[in-house]
Amino acid sequence: MVIDQRKETVTREDLKDLPGDPVGVVFGNVGSNEFRCVLLDSDIKELDHVQVEHPTEGWVLGMIDKVELRSDLTHEGALMNLFGKGGDVTFKRVATVSLIGARNQRNVLARPLTPILPSSKVFRPEPDLLKSTLGLALTREQGVYLGKVLNTEVDVVLSPNDLVQRHLSIIAKSGSGKSYACGVLTEELNRLNIPVVIMDLHGEYRSLIAPNTDGEDYRRMGRFAVKPKGLGKRLREFTFSEVDIVGEQPSPLGIDIRGFRAEDLLELMGLKNIGYGTSVLYNALNKVTDILGDDWEIFDLVAAVQTDNNPAKWNILNGLEHLARLPFFKNPPTPLVEIVVPGKVTVIELKEVPLDIQQIGAAALLRRLFNARKDCLIPPFMLVVEEAHNFCPQSGPAITSSILRTIASEGRKFGLGLTVVSQRPAKVDKNVLSQCGTQVLLKVTNPNDIKAVIASFEGLDARMSDEIQNLPVAVAIVVGGNISTPVLVEVRTRSTRHGGDAVDIMGEIDRRMPH
Repeated sequence: MVIDQRKETVTREDLKDLPGDPVGVVFGNVGSNEFRCVLLDSDIKELDHVQVEHPTEGWVLGMIDKVELRSDLTHEGALMNLFGKGGDVTFKRVATVSLIGARNQRNVLARPLTPILPSSKVFRPEPDLLKSTLGLALTREQGVYLGKVLNTEVDVVLSPNDLVQRHLSIIAKSGSGKSYACGVLTEELNRLNIPVVIMDLHGEYRSLIAPNTDGEDYRRMGRFAVKPKGLGKRLREFTFSEVDIVGEQPSPLGIDIRGFRAEDLLELMGLKNIGYGTSVLYNALNKVTDILGDDWEIFDLVAAVQTDNNPAKWNILNGLEHLARLPFFKNPPTPLVEIVVPGKVTVIELKEVPLDIQQIGAAALLRRLFNARKDCLIPPFMLVVEEAHNFCPQSGPAITSSILRTIASEGRKFGLGLTVVSQRPAKVDKNVLSQCGTQVLLKVTNPNDIKAVIASFEGLDARMSDEIQNLPVAVAIVVGGNISTPVLVEVRTRSTRHGGDAVDIMGEIDRRMPH
């Protein structure tokens, strides 16, 4: 076997006398959008940031789109080399760099409109240039610490005001870390004492109560300066289901039927367009409030409808009787100030709840929370909706769609933030998704989902589609809020235990086998 002697045509040793510590040099034709450079540092990778000096604008930031090895080896030479008859193979590393730009005197991110010069030296970015250009001025103490800019030590900290006032989306294909990233977000909001309410379909978030004991995560914690720590008593769980043992978690959730308008109740019953039957419900509500004031229950409303002589009452009556049988309308109402509490994370457990009850319960609870926040009866908070494509689908009926559209469009005015979490962005209502001012995108491969992401999110273009499909594990594209241009972020390790791991099928079968 012949071992080829391969070497780079230009090495760092050749350039040791250059001033500074360049990692590359610009060559060939240069445009104002991008340039190519010969790399001198073999550690430079795709998606790394670099800086280069513009002749009039000063130092500007760029990102490496592509790295390739270029040689003059022909196919004949390759065959000769295969049989040991060729000479040395020489190559050079060439990177294609897209220019991001720099902040101008008005602190606006701008890309130069003229090219940099060929032969310009390329450097790794200074942390201060990276922070100022990308909008990463916040410290960990000031905001939501998500992780670090990929392949650097620069922290990525999101503005909590932007997150709550402009909403957030976390998008990734199944198994790519969206719930893990959402756990990091929840930890950080809780550290800042911002209340969080999570609609949890799969029981993934009760693990927040415990510290992270995963061995691989533990080895990475030092890089992010985090330690294992569970939320403990800062976590509360509620369920829409019946609870057999009083006092155990999750606690039974009760929703007060009083205060709903006739339109709200019709929406919960799926009877928004029933013509003259609507007046039956209006009359019944007026009747019970005239007789009982604020001291009435859903069964009183059912009785009032039963006494109505309007033959259109039957759809209303059937719908109300169905609502009256649901656990959360039978349970004593849970005060909303016990659901939205500063310094607490409230998980609404939906894992064992049938889909129709999930929809009705979530719509009723979210309507009450929205109205309470609008009236300043509860503090500002972040609402997290897991599997959002089930609650606000782009097509098809969902009782929860209306209130989530309202929260997405109006919640920011009242300090009700929305976090949309989904593995299928193409199936999420675009009226909701497009309202998310900050996006955290992990790996997405479905073409329809990629198109939906590019179309809905400001700051992303078609060029980013390849990056979205090829993101490494635990790396996200983050854009929006205080971050002015898409940034590749290594998501930090969680302090709390992650509850969304895949099932170890063979391990579980082995444990269940008789031995």
